[in-house]
Amino acid sequence: MDSTSLFNVNGLIGRGAYEEAEFPTAASFVEHLNYLGIDRSLVTHVEARDLNPTWGNRRLLKEIAGSGCADRLIPAFAVSPSCYYEKGVLDFLKANFSSGKVRAIRIFPEVSRFPVLQLERIFAELAKYEPVVVWDCRAGSDNDIRDFTALAGKFPQMSFIFSQKMWPGFGSLIDAMWRQKNIYVDISWLHMRDTANLIIDEFGAERLLFGIGYKAHYGAAVAALAHYQITDKQRGLIAHGNIERLLKIKPLKKKLSEAPELLQHKPLWQTCRNGLPLQGVTVIDAHGHTGPTHRGWYIRDIEFPEYADIMVAQMDRLGIEQTVISAETALFGDAVEGNHYAEKQLMKYSKRIPGYLSFNPLYAKELAAEMDGFFKRGYYIGFKILAAYWRIPFTDSRYDVVWKYADKYRLPILLHTWDGEPPLLKDIVKKYPNANFLLGHSGGGTRGRLEAEELALANPNVYLEFCGSFTTPRPFEVSMKIVGNDRVMFGSDTGAHDQAWELGRYLSMPVPDKQLIPGLGENFIKVLKKTKKIK
Repeated sequence: MDSTSLFNVNGLIGRGAYEEAEFPTAASFVEHLNYLGIDRSLVTHVEARDLNPTWGNRRLLKEIAGSGCADRLIPAFAVSPSCYYEKGVLDFLKANFSSGKVRAIRIFPEVSRFPVLQLERIFAELAKYEPVVVWDCRAGSDNDIRDFTALAGKFPQMSFIFSQKMWPGFGSLIDAMWRQKNIYVDISWLHMRDTANLIIDEFGAERLLFGIGYKAHYGAAVAALAHYQITDKQRGLIAHGNIERLLKIKPLKKKLSEAPELLQHKPLWQTCRNGLPLQGVTVIDAHGHTGPTHRGWYIRDIEFPEYADIMVAQMDRLGIEQTVISAETALFGDAVEGNHYAEKQLMKYSKRIPGYLSFNPLYAKELAAEMDGFFKRGYYIGFKILAAYWRIPFTDSRYDVVWKYADKYRLPILLHTWDGEPPLLKDIVKKYPNANFLLGHSGGGTRGRLEAEELALANPNVYLEFCGSFTTPRPFEVSMKIVGNDRVMFGSDTGAHDQAWELGRYLSMPVPDKQLIPGLGENFIKVLKKTKKIK
């Protein structure tokens, strides 16, 4: 990927009202592009989203002109339905689109408070310029998606891009792509396994575009693209070719990004971003799953042998030694039968895919009666609890058997945690100091991350597990500095999630590799060495 031109479709610069600025200036954004090896980006000013489109669009042009990077920052104007009625705005928009200076539109209906369909009058005025429309749709509803699809059908000469879309609502997205050939999607938040290949098989590589998410995602999308099982031609289309075609601009003859000195201290990231497996370091993925998967996920392989074989091949391509899984059959089906089924199917893979025993308290008595047998046979190495999904909080007494058992045998417990859940563990982690509590997703959102940090700081048996922590813009390296790099563990949520996307996000954090290595596997190994054999 070092020699591949990358063109991001969803850049934002400036300070706004609703969040701390990730890139206050054009220069700070270009610095981020350089770090990730990205040559060009569509860019919009935050004030065009938060304050007023025309105000922010004018400021955008001024900042790009003053940045000295006009060859790298391609303006994308924000518009809203009010632009149709504001004095002089239509003339301003038409002048910039007719000159070729601006070729893209960015819409933020969730922030700017308008239904997508109300953009029809604006689009009718601008359609002759054939602009590209980028929708930041992290919070988009199915109604908005239907409206977006309808507008794509009404204006076939324009291109419509879903940007920053993750698994909720993904089914509506691919339905929209099926309905309208001028609908595209960027890979910025496509952290789901096999999603790129699903889209390519259904619609062609021409419908995928490169994009990055939060600043704190760093190189997640870069690594994912590097490790997609596709041809180099398809990779080039996604990386830059497709958006260049849609914008009607020429490909670059040479790369524009300049590598910062920090990258000299990050050979693991350089290896990963070039699509190669890691070597010379032990990597254990502390958070994985085996299928069959559902609940809004679109994963094509659902049978156990195929699922496991694909997972091992994926680990080999990335240089991951082990992935510890909890089985969907136990998490969302009959917990007793599901755990037995996973053990039977996966025992032969135990050196590569060991398991967590999923403990659903609805089956507490039955699972407790078989606990010794499960752990003596050697496949299961700890517990998995999914309290929020089961709607049974950690404080429920039926979990006590898990806390006591893990404390007695010094076992790890992987707990799905989200906003408001870490504080529920405050007394539990102190009462059972020999059990090792892995906070899955590191608390989830920003609130949960802060709660997870507080819990880990106060308790040496609490660890922050990495996967899914991308849902907050809070940089994970900040959390790692607060709790210590001996208290974090890499996990990807693979099975349903893209392991390369999460590994790339971890390795590309802007700190030297030596600070990241403990979390890759060493910390998990130390926890496992504490465990006692069950007689």
